[in-house]
Amino acid sequence: MTFIRALEFFSGIGGLHFGFNASGANGQVLESFDMNQQANDTYKLSFGKSPVSRGIDRLMVKDIEKYNANCWLMSPPCQPYTRGGKLLDDQDNRAKPLLHLLDQLEKLKTPPQYLFLENVKNFETSRSRHRLVTLLNKMGYVFRECLLAPYNFGVPNDRLRYFLMARLRSSFGTPTTATSTTHDGTVLRPEKFDPETEIIYSSWPLPAFVEDPRKSLQQHTFNIPELQKFMDENEKDGKDYLLSRQLILERPNFRFDILQPTSTRSACFTKAYGSHHVAGGGSLLQTQKMDQQEYDFGNSESIADLGIRFLTPTEVARIHVFPLDEKHDSPNPFESTTCTDNVESGSSAHSSGDSLTTVRPFNPRLTQGREGPFLRFPDKLKALQRYKLLGNSLNVWVVAELLRGVLFAEHPGAPRPEYQPADGDSESNAERPAMESSNNAEGPEGGKHDITAPEDGLSEQTQGDLQEDESSRETKRARVE
Repeated sequence: MTFIRALEFFSGIGGLHFGFNASGANGQVLESFDMNQQANDTYKLSFGKSPVSRGIDRLMVKDIEKYNANCWLMSPPCQPYTRGGKLLDDQDNRAKPLLHLLDQLEKLKTPPQYLFLENVKNFETSRSRHRLVTLLNKMGYVFRECLLAPYNFGVPNDRLRYFLMARLRSSFGTPTTATSTTHDGTVLRPEKFDPETEIIYSSWPLPAFVEDPRKSLQQHTFNIPELQKFMDENEKDGKDYLLSRQLILERPNFRFDILQPTSTRSACFTKAYGSHHVAGGGSLLQTQKMDQQEYDFGNSESIADLGIRFLTPTEVARIHVFPLDEKHDSPNPFESTTCTDNVESGSSAHSSGDSLTTVRPFNPRLTQGREGPFLRFPDKLKALQRYKLLGNSLNVWVVAELLRGVLFAEHPGAPRPEYQPADGDSESNAERPAMESSNNAEGPEGGKHDITAPEDGLSEQTQGDLQEDESSRETKRARVE
């Protein structure tokens, strides 16, 4: 198995690094890069090494090539792609580091075999993403894109994010050919690569790289654990996080997401969580009158008596599945949280049945080694600063599963992929054989990363299952143009 030598760009508090560790990858993170000093202080305390604080947009080819890395992990700033950031996209200065990295990627003598990128929803319709996938196509990468939340992986949280996993075709050790035929001898016609027709998955698992990307897969069913399994044992700790009665009463008709310890879903926690900007910051926990589950938001008095509090930074970190330095000899509260399939051990991974991609039951103990590393915040950081760092981070379990199950998966015994490379000038938008036969002409066009598993052929899928509706397609095109 290839030894992974990773560079972690936009490292923050180390969510990508923790996810890399939890994936079981055979390798190490060689270096990390970030400019946020509070995040870097936290990273150093957790991993024993400070990230490089030099601006990513100042890194040149020679600065990157000296590491001899074969993997890039990236979580660039999301503000260019959010309404709060005015949706400036590639015109936002905060998008420059990512775009600069893409410029350097194209110039490397030996590009990384593996690429992983995380960002917010809306990135998938951005000009930045258009530039990214067009470049990957040109350079000979195959890739998978998805919009998924921790809830899709068995974690009780709705933090929807965009992910991209890309691998060089050469990393599979199979030769590429400029033409291809189907099993019945039909020659596949060339098509131009179009980022608009690339499939963006919304369920887990995804088709493995060696499978037809248009394969129809259902969301795997998990038993979602209750939030009380993520809560601090000492209930007194929560008293410091109660919303003041005044804060609630001065907000008439104010609606927010109220959870109980038995809830199995929570809203996305933003960097504003824990502040007076309660709206949209994340879910709040009810601690009194637990029999009341219907809320009259027009009557602030009735809400003020429910003992509403913020989740503590430690509780938010647990929901984001960061490994914490906690008791390992105590009973595992997630031992019974498994997939609906019969699984003997919470640590086992098994095929979903519909795909070669393996699925693991959610178990945060799998992200923690007894000796660490663990997420540790500097004592000087106040709660609001910790919330902000967590809100800017990502879910460790989701990263781990996408790395383990998709990006680094070798799938021993699986049929070798037969990639369809582009024809023509590499400086132009490349053409490639389409992955549809005369018997599957109604299927969507995939990108250059389309592959066939020759021993299995192509799976059938209706056009309606895979193509976006026309209004959504036109919106996406308008954003790119």
